Amino acid sequence: MAAEWAALAPSLDVRALHVVGRVLRYAEHSRQAIVAALRPLGLSYGDFDVLNSLRRRAVPGGVNPTELTRSSLVTSGAMTARLDRLAAAGLVERGQDDRDRRAVLVRLTTAGEELATAALDAVLAADERLLAPLDEAGRDQLGALLRTVLAPLDGA
Repeated sequence: MAAEWAALAPSLDVRALHVVGRVLRYAEHSRQAIVAALRPLGLSYGDFDVLNSLRRRAVPGGVNPTELTRSSLVTSGAMTARLDRLAAAGLVERGQDDRDRRAVLVRLTTAGEELATAALDAVLAADERLLAPLDEAGRDQLGALLRTVLAPLDGA
């Protein structure tokens, strides 16, 4: 692509395409690998995100759905649909908040905890395969570079 642009418009600086194009290709390969890792478990990436957000927080009484919505960067309607699907599958349960009887808390069931663990293992294995060409120093360097370019975009 860059060679074609150089031939067509030699004065055009297309060096950014080398980087951004590769980042986009890597992101698509990563997405496909994670989807493939979750498929045998019957989970979408969104479902995986909810299950492991609950697992990671490890709040005994559960988590408010609004908190999950904020951390997942989805609409409340999308989160409700995810929670409905996960509850119907017996992976999460909703309960009343003892501090505020109007509020609902969501927590993992035993089956949800087990599936969240298996899903995280599958995703981490996929991540390892994706990063296999890099040694530890290369991974650290790539992580630092990505953090640098993402910081202004994420408002950090």
